[in-house]
Amino acid sequence: MRRFFLTLMLLTLVGCATSPTSTVPPEDKELARTSHLARVAFAEGATVKARDLYRKALNRAYAMDDATEIGNTAYNLALCQLLLGQLDQANTSLTEAKAAFERSGSPPADVLLLEATIAQRQGQSEQALSLADRVLSASPDESHRFQVALLKGTIACAQDDPARARAALVEADRYRVTHIPLLAARERLAGNISLLEGNPGEAAEAFDRAAALFQLAKHYRDMALTLQRAGQAYQEAGDASHAEDRLIRARRSLAAQGDKTK
Repeated sequence: MRRFFLTLMLLTLVGCATSPTSTVPPEDKELARTSHLARVAFAEGATVKARDLYRKALNRAYAMDDATEIGNTAYNLALCQLLLGQLDQANTSLTEAKAAFERSGSPPADVLLLEATIAQRQGQSEQALSLADRVLSASPDESHRFQVALLKGTIACAQDDPARARAALVEADRYRVTHIPLLAARERLAGNISLLEGNPGEAAEAFDRAAALFQLAKHYRDMALTLQRAGQAYQEAGDASHAEDRLIRARRSLAAQGDKTK
């Protein structure tokens, strides 16, 4: 089975593990060109443009009836939609990817991990944990295991269980990961845990580190949402000046992206 163009970048945890890898058959110039433009847009942080290009590429893959290319492209489309917070659309695209991969075998671990992330974002914790366990069974990759640990920590935070979340963070730190969005996701989880533990000052600093890493990775929506979290944590810590700064920057960034999230 050929590799994905993009590897998973968990957002609620958020990021991809390796560099984009082209899998387009060189004889199909239209699919190759559209997919290349999509990858470039994604790398530059133009996620809306990448989403639209992957949608166009998916139509071409369906015209070719190439199961692997349908699976790859639908996966990448789902990833872009997840990054944009379009969970229902991401779930639909991922269903298309799974159906395509099942024509030639079973869904790869990246597909299961993205499915688990979408389930967690939709509040389906038990399904997310079940899928996460399937990822661990399907892949020994350290990046996958790191992301599963972050996923479990995020679910624990949502369930107000800081001890379990902290244990998940310790588990994540066992693995050597250098991909910037994953490091950002790690810092964001650390911030959420610190908030649950009653340490808003430490949480704010962790959110600041996460936002800076998301900015470096050109994940601007995550950067802005994390700046919001930093502002809220600074408010809780009684630091009005830093709180106002982070909240203003977050609002300005989201408005520039056309995002109505508050």
